[in-house]
This record gives sequence, C-alpha cells and structure tokens, in this order.
Amino acid sequence: MKWIQFFKHKAYDFLRLNFSPYALLSGILVGTSYIPFPPWALIFCYAPLWISVTNEKTSVKKAFWAGWLTQFTLTLIGFHWIGYTAHEFGQLPWAISIVALLLFCALMHLYVPAATALAVWLKNKLSLSVTATLFTIALLHTLLERIWPVIFEWHLGYTLLWAKIPAYHFADLIGFQGLSSLVLIFNAWVAYIWLQQSHLKKALSHLAALVALCILLILGGSLHNKNWNHFDGKVNATIIQANIGNLEKVYAEQGRGYQENITRRFTKLSKEAFLKFPNTDIFIWPETAFPDYLDQHLLGRKHTNILAEEMGPMGRPLITGAYSKDAKTDIKLDQSTYNALFLVDAQGNNLDKPYRKTELLAFGEYLPLSERFPFLLKLLPFVSNFGRGHGPDVMAWQFNGDTIHWGGQVCYEGLYPAFTRGLEEKGADILVNVTNDSWFGAPSEPRQHLYMTLARAIEVRRPLIRSTNTGISTAILANGDVQQKSPLHEEWSGEFVIKYLKNAPSTFYVTTGHWDWALLSLILLAILITGVFNARSRRT
Repeated sequence: MKWIQFFKHKAYDFLRLNFSPYALLSGILVGTSYIPFPPWALIFCYAPLWISVTNEKTSVKKAFWAGWLTQFTLTLIGFHWIGYTAHEFGQLPWAISIVALLLFCALMHLYVPAATALAVWLKNKLSLSVTATLFTIALLHTLLERIWPVIFEWHLGYTLLWAKIPAYHFADLIGFQGLSSLVLIFNAWVAYIWLQQSHLKKALSHLAALVALCILLILGGSLHNKNWNHFDGKVNATIIQANIGNLEKVYAEQGRGYQENITRRFTKLSKEAFLKFPNTDIFIWPETAFPDYLDQHLLGRKHTNILAEEMGPMGRPLITGAYSKDAKTDIKLDQSTYNALFLVDAQGNNLDKPYRKTELLAFGEYLPLSERFPFLLKLLPFVSNFGRGHGPDVMAWQFNGDTIHWGGQVCYEGLYPAFTRGLEEKGADILVNVTNDSWFGAPSEPRQHLYMTLARAIEVRRPLIRSTNTGISTAILANGDVQQKSPLHEEWSGEFVIKYLKNAPSTFYVTTGHWDWALLSLILLAILITGVFNARSRRT
C-alpha cells in the first residue's frame, strides 16, 4: 500500500506540472530524431523542455521531474530494444523483460534531469537571466553526459553521420561528442529565439545567424573532408556473415555441440566467396565466429584442424573472433577464457599475438564487482566471467613487402572514442571491428551500433571494417565514404577495397580536440560569473 500511495502521489505531481506536456514533447522530439529516424528535430528537440523550466516560479524539484519525464520518454522510444535483449540474451520472461526496460528508462539517462535541475538551482541562487539559464542547461547537459555512468555512450552527434550531413567531418577536430555539444548549444539558441517573439527584428536576426552558421558547417565540412581523399595503399578484404542463431552461439560457448557446424558454415561461405572474389587478400569473420580456442599452443584440436583443412587451399590469412586462453605453465596462474581477436594464416598459425577484449559487457561477459569480490561468482555462477585484456593494441601483418597494423575492436569497444584514440596512437593503419548483434532485434540497435562504430573512423581518420554475425557488416574509408552494407539476418559475403594512407598523420581530435570539455567548462563559468554581475547591477 505504501508503494501504491507513492506512485499515486508521483502521478499526481506530474499532473500538476503545467509544463509536463512540453517535457513530454521534448522526449518525443529527441527519441524520434535519433537513429534510425531522420534527425528532423535535431536543433530544437530539447527546446520545449528548457523553455518550460525558465519560468520564475519553477522550483528545482519541478525542473528535475520535467527533465526526468523527457529522459524517460526519449529512452523508451530510442532504446526500446533493451526489452527484447533482456528476453533474448538474459532469457527473462517477457513480463520481467518489460519491467527491466521500464527500470532502464527510469534510471539510465538521469543526467538530463540533473542538468535541468542544477541549472534552475543556479538561476534561483544567482538570479540568472533566462538567456543565461538556457545556455547553462545546454552546457551542463553536454558536460554531464560525458561523465555519467551508462551501459553505452550515445549522443546526438552521431545523427549527423547517420543522416550524411557533411558537418560530421569536423569530428576529426572535436570528435562526435564535440559535435553533440554544438547541437545542444544550438538547441539553447533556438529556445532563446523562440522567447524573443515579442522582439521580432531581434528574433529574425538571430534566426538568420543560426541558419547561416548551419550552412557554413555543412559547406565547411564538405571542403574539410577533401584533405583526406589521398591514399597510397590498399587491401582487398572479404567479410563473411554467417548469421548464426543465438541458441547455437550459446551451446557452442558452453561446449554443447554446434562448434563443428558453425566452423564448417564459415569455411563453406568463405570458399564460396573466394570463387566470387579471387583477388581477396584477407578474410574477416565476426566476433567469436570460430567457436573454439585459436591460440598457437592450442592448435591441433578438432576444430582448428577443420579450419586448416578447409581454409588452407585458398592460402589467404584470416582475422576472426575466437576464444583465447593462457598456456598452462603454472596451475596457480589465471586460466581465464578471453573473448579475443586473432590474425592467423590459412593453416591457423598465429601471425601475431591475439588481441583480448578489454571493455567487457556487464552481466554478459563479467559480473560487476566480482574482480574485487570473487565470492559473488559463487552466488551467481550462471553469469559469464571472461578474462579482461590489456588493450587497446594492434596486430601486425606483413603484406606485399609492407606491414599493416590492424587496430582491433571487439563489439562495443568501438563505442569508446578513447579506446580508438589509443589504437591510433599505437600505429593502427586500419581499424577492424568484430561484432555479434544477434541479441538486439532488427529495427533500431543494429543501425545505432553501426553508425556509432563507424564514427570512430572519422575521429581518427583511419578506414574501419566492421564484420558482424547477423549484420550490419560494412566498411568506411578515412574520407567518410561508407561502402556497401550487408542485409540483416541473412548469410552474406562481400569484398571491400580498403584504401588507406601509410603513416597517416594524427588528427587534431586525437592530439588535442578531446579536451574540448575544458573550454566548455570555462564558457559555463564565464556565463555564471557574468550572470552574477548582471544580477547585482540590476539590484543596484
């Protein structure tokens, strides 16, 4: 009864919020402007929420709950696939999966209400003007979304790449997070223009300036990209997408059969692809495509022998996801299994040390806090417990008298800008991302994950190849050209001519641009100080 009363009171509070329709509207605008939707409301999606909380009578509490309604709505629209994943990956009943989705929507993006409430508190405390309050919300939002603990990082900057708006080319200067900051500042600007309706001339002048700046960013992005249209090396890579079902993947991981069937499906598709693409230089299979260990000290097992027997006649090397394990030199040493990426020749011999996945998926690949409190593994033995690698790292391949350094990303490691910056700093010439998105359904997540991963190629200006189990597999060049895309949930193979620049220079974003948060913090501080002085002058 206490819980029922609690939710009744909260529902009543929402009904009393005279700006709740605006908060709900913002949630809908944000949710329907993110991938896979066209970004139709990108530069004004947060404006209704922010305008509604600038009222003098708005309390911090009301501002928080308005922001919470916005984030709940946008999360439900944009990330509804969490419910499907909880059912498919977590094997939870649909009723519990829906509850998990609602909890995710309620808690995952609390930086939205936190930024809104904090800005209103500053407005009330420092007597900030409406204009200062709007830009304070935008800056707090962009700073908090960078540090807020979330399962995966997302923001509105990615929509520029998805919609092919050329402004995304400036990501090699400020990153896609920096582009997201610009989008949020534009939202504050639009909100300011809306509030200037009584001063029509002023509003129109600001609107003209905003439109001109947007056009300048689009045209400037197209021109800026021409700096990366030069290449002096190429490699023909063929991606194999075998569309292995989830149950087969689970059973193969647990050693309950299917390993041979999966291995032969990948080798069969590779041989068929080789007939179509005889100029292929290297094959690329997705995450854990080879369902067994592939370490040099473990060759000679049944499935590695099948691999060598089937791939050997083609004489082409292979990059593939597989499992890795340390040699048994000491029983006291950690014998963890790793989710790894291997570069092997046609016989399965390791051409370089494997890359072992570093950024593990919570509850899917490790149990949070179990590294510090091992007894938790005994309480929840059904949770996978993979070893953690020491990446980022690169793998070297001798090709045509030259050395190509492959920068490996396993699954959602491609979502972390800092991880890919580390690959570039270690000399990666080509990025390769291997992924299994079969747990996430079809409409939204595969496209969101795809473009969030491809974005890394623009930030560091290195080509990126993405090989997936069920799609979407593709490649993007350093100049932003996205190649053919595979269909979803179908067997498929495709050859890609990957052009790259040997010893390509580091981008400004890699060396300096990722420190833009410091500049944003200084701007926020300047707004607050200016607001305080203006408030004092008004009082005197």
